[in-house]
Amino acid sequence: NCSYFKHFTPGQKSEIFEVTTQKEYSISAAAIAIFSVGFAIIGTICVLLSFRKKRDYLLKPASMFYTFAG
Repeated sequence: NCSYFKHFTPGQKSEIFEVTTQKEYSISAAAIAIFSVGFAIIGTICVLLSFRKKRDYLLKPASMFYTFAG
């Protein structure tokens, strides 16, 4: 278990630091990752549709979706 780290200084007491991850940060990071994957998938669909049916106007939304995914 890596939840405690001891920091020893010479001639003084040892201090214990408790390291915990905050649940709000991990949930928001997961939500951002899911949105990023969704934007990448939508961008890929736009690119594939523009190449198959010669619809060049779908390339601009695809580039926007890839930018949002980044």
